[in-house]
Amino acid sequence: MKALVTGASSGIGKEIAYYLASLGIDLIIVARNKENLEKIKKDVNVNVKIITMDLSNKENCEKLYEETKNEDIDILINNAGFGVHGKFCDTDLAKEVQMIETNITAVHILMKLFLKDMVKKNKFV
Repeated sequence: MKALVTGASSGIGKEIAYYLASLGIDLIIVARNKENLEKIKKDVNVNVKIITMDLSNKENCEKLYEETKNEDIDILINNAGFGVHGKFCDTDLAKEVQMIETNITAVHILMKLFLKDMVKKNKFV
């Protein structure tokens, strides 16, 4: 089996990557922080492909799909995301738009693209 995990460089995504590897599931791990992804690859005993990418850019979401669509992915962990904290009138609008692109748009794009392939392969539950 193979899983693609976005947001795998820290937090929940990192822990999910380690857990899946403990089950013997090969990984494609995606995040902006290559150093943290390299550490995961070093720590686990499964095949790991690292993709360093910022998913706040919808073109990168499409690029990620194109780069991995022939990898026979069984599991998509759509975990990339972040938050902006502070008083609404004080927080940075550009950062908030980037957050929306990552937390909503990227999740939607990746789910749509990968789910279509999973349905074709009868991997949809």
